[in-house]
Amino acid sequence: MKFKYLHCFVVIFILNSCQKKDAVVIRENEPDIHLLQNEDTEMNAAIESAQKSLHKFKEAIKSENPNYYNFALKERFTTDDGGGEHIWISEVQYDEEKFYGIVDGKPISTKQVKFGDTIEVNFKNITDWMYFDKDIVKGAFTTRVLRKRMSKEERNAMDTESGVRFENE
Repeated sequence: MKFKYLHCFVVIFILNSCQKKDAVVIRENEPDIHLLQNEDTEMNAAIESAQKSLHKFKEAIKSENPNYYNFALKERFTTDDGGGEHIWISEVQYDEEKFYGIVDGKPISTKQVKFGDTIEVNFKNITDWMYFDKDIVKGAFTTRVLRKRMSKEERNAMDTESGVRFENE
């Protein structure tokens, strides 16, 4: 439930070099979509941090710690125009060195997956990870960038409704 609320704010973003500036597409009864530039150095750094620390996610999911839940990965899927759409994969399971999960956002540009598909996650296309440790969100590097760009009122509303805190905030 907590992941679903976070998902409504920051589940999908598209890296699109044609964009002149960042934009948010608001869809009724669907999560907002953040359209970002390829040159977004802050977001690219967040993706790099997530990729470099993926071992922490793997350790957590393998630990079977009862305080850890809502494991999710964000994967980049290609689009017809050569760009990419980043979508959260929820209910992630780890089995024999592979991650599996359910596409947890309705794609707008990619035709590689559909909402609700069960997929094997492609390691080389992972752009973020997160899980909850009780009420603390671990990881979520790209989400943190988007949170930082929200107004104080938007962040407070998100925190109040979700009932979670972000690690190191």
